[in-house]
Amino acid sequence: MSALGIFKVKKEERWLALAMLLVFISFNALLIGSHYGVYTMGAHDGFWTIFTKNFRMSGYDNWSWITISGMRIHFETSRHPLYLTFLYPMYLLNHWLIYNVGTNFAVFFMAFVIVMSAFYSVIFMYRILREVLQLSRFDATLLTLLMFSFAHVMVPTMVPDHFIISMMLLLMTFYISGMKMRKSRLLRPWQTAVLLFFTAGMATSNGIKTLIASLFTNGKRTFHPKFILLGILLPAAILVGIQQWQYYALEVPQKEVIRNIEIKSKQKNPEKVKSYTKQRTEWLNQHTGENMSEGVIGKLMDISTPRMETLIENFFGESIQLHQQHLLKDVSWDRPIFVKYNWTANYIIEGIIVLLFILGGFIGRRERFFQMLLLCFSCDIALHLILGFGINEVYIMTAGWIFIIPIAFAYLLQILAFAPRRIFRFLLLALTAWLWVYNGGQIIDYLI
Repeated sequence: MSALGIFKVKKEERWLALAMLLVFISFNALLIGSHYGVYTMGAHDGFWTIFTKNFRMSGYDNWSWITISGMRIHFETSRHPLYLTFLYPMYLLNHWLIYNVGTNFAVFFMAFVIVMSAFYSVIFMYRILREVLQLSRFDATLLTLLMFSFAHVMVPTMVPDHFIISMMLLLMTFYISGMKMRKSRLLRPWQTAVLLFFTAGMATSNGIKTLIASLFTNGKRTFHPKFILLGILLPAAILVGIQQWQYYALEVPQKEVIRNIEIKSKQKNPEKVKSYTKQRTEWLNQHTGENMSEGVIGKLMDISTPRMETLIENFFGESIQLHQQHLLKDVSWDRPIFVKYNWTANYIIEGIIVLLFILGGFIGRRERFFQMLLLCFSCDIALHLILGFGINEVYIMTAGWIFIIPIAFAYLLQILAFAPRRIFRFLLLALTAWLWVYNGGQIIDYLI
């Protein structure tokens, strides 16, 4: 398959893809429609205030809207080195439109990106199940629908953040690697370079998963000098160069502008700024665990937030089923770190899914493709649960790992006899229907 041919929708994928496309468009329309007049204001300044006051969903950022609207950079380009480059052409077009039409189209540009990323996430997930694992069309469709019924796979398909884009790139990487494994072929240096450039460019931690995919696909050939030079070092060097240029050309001048704005704000209304800063500091201190150290890296790591409660309520809990209380609230503003479910049924469903995941993982443990995913999943466990990076809102990282659950279910489906397989399919159907109604219903209720 050619480099661009991978994006061609196959005949058997069309109905699933079309149905999901309509769902994603509907969700994005609801999000934009919830504050349409505000989101599309053609202001020439104040975009940070416009968006941050009106958009709040579980801690996902709206920095992409702000960047496309006014070229203000609020995300860390060192962790997302290609994201600004990706957003910049949309900013240029939007800037022209605001000037000539008087409407801000940032939300529409980003919605198109999010919808298309979600669309191809469906395609690549289906292909992994259908072509790599060779499930039936029914089972591949069912497990794909199950994955997108998970709460924090559903939410990223509408919020203006990078997570669904990252998921699409990761699933594409695993699909390509899985097919190479199945056909006993190798990833070429240029293929690894392209995949690494885009996955690490969107989020540097994803680059580790691409390297793991290359290692499992190519084995010891990954360490060949030519492969290291062209497949790994070259894309890494280009990303560093892009990030550094962006930093000195755009971020450094912007920091000076922001510093001057902050100084003027303090001079204009010092008591208001002091009160706001005090309230924010008190809230964050109460809802943030103890840092590992005061160093640049240590400040990002949390050593005190309870891990077992995190696993139950946030890592598996909120990731799969939204909590009824503090629905889609942000832990940085108005949500406690831990929220309990109102219904015991939520814990039962979570327990069933985790138990089946463990069972399916045990069955698939000897498969090289699953071993690759398991090592990637272990990286997420180490980063978020052991080191504590982003642990207070760990559920927003869901899109980067949760695809391992339906894939584990696929291995379980493969070994079951006819009668047990029918029972398992019925259970998967019930879980999928429940999660779509439960999570989808709560999201719609929140947005309307």
